[in-house]
Amino acid sequence: MKASKLMILVPFMAFFIQSAVANGQSAGLYLTLQDYMNHKLSYATAGNDKLKVSGLLGSNTVVLTHDGKKQVFAKSDIFGYSKDGLDFRFFKNAEYRIVSSKGILIYTRTTLVQEGKGPKPTEQYYFSSGLSDPIQPLTMANIKGVYAKHPKFTYAVESLFKNDGDLAAYDSYNKQYKIAWLYSQNAN
Repeated sequence: MKASKLMILVPFMAFFIQSAVANGQSAGLYLTLQDYMNHKLSYATAGNDKLKVSGLLGSNTVVLTHDGKKQVFAKSDIFGYSKDGLDFRFFKNAEYRIVSSKGILIYTRTTLVQEGKGPKPTEQYYFSSGLSDPIQPLTMANIKGVYAKHPKFTYAVESLFKNDGDLAAYDSYNKQYKIAWLYSQNAN
């Protein structure tokens, strides 16, 4: 009796687990900044839908197959996309992963950097002061230039961080980038 109940229950459990996993692996497009701010995907993939963001040599289009129909979007015409729980923003036809959106916006992008015998993929850090503002490399000079009207913040950056590489420091205990916390405390 118990074995027959278990045999009936297992397929239902597998179905719900598969649905939960599929939902966690979703992808979709944010057509506008407002869609991103509302965390509302304009087009969400499901089932056989596919989202192709990068083609050979860094395409300037995004291809979405949704409900069996292929649609092509120019990266310059849409805000970004979400994939596997990660959000990305397009800027000048490049994709930047949004890693912090509290106060100062922090992005990462993997680029090839020449090291030794050949190029090596390296994660580079970027920032913007707002979601519609230009994305710039995360450097001391750029921080000082963008936030010149916030001397309390720029002086705090100068005293806490010694070089550009330090600006990407992450506080794993508090789960935030140190510069984002510093901005929240000193951007008045």
